[in-house]
Amino acid sequence: MKIKVLVCAALLVLAGCNAPVSQSVADSQRPPSSDVRQNFINIVFKRTYSHEAGEVVWARISSVVLLDPEKKIYAYCVRLVPKRGWGDWAYLGVSFTDGEILGATVNDNRCRDKRLRYYPFTELTGMMT
Repeated sequence: MKIKVLVCAALLVLAGCNAPVSQSVADSQRPPSSDVRQNFINIVFKRTYSHEAGEVVWARISSVVLLDPEKKIYAYCVRLVPKRGWGDWAYLGVSFTDGEILGATVNDNRCRDKRLRYYPFTELTGMMT
C-alpha cells in the first residue's frame, strides 16, 4: 500500500516527466552519495520487485539533481538490466527530500537525457530482485 502511495505522489510531483530536463537542473548534478544508494535499495528496490524477477546483471545510478529549489526536492535515475530481460533497460526516476523518497516513475524520459551522468551501481548489480 505504501509503495502505491509513493508512486502516486511521484506522479504528482514529477508531473510532466516527459519534458526535457532544464539546463539549470542539469547544471545542479552531483554524484549520488552512499546514503542515496542505500536508501534506494532499502526503500524502493527491495519492496517493489519480487524474487521471481531474477538477478540484476547491470545497474547504473545517475547524478543527483535539484528539481525544485524552493521545496528542496532532488531526483536521480536508476537504469538496470534484469537477468530475464537482458538487453531491455528499465529506467526509474526517483524524487526525494530530506532523505525521504517521495516517489518513483517507471520509464521517466528525463532519465534518457544525454547530459545526465551515470555511475556504476555495484551495490545493486548481482542482487536478487
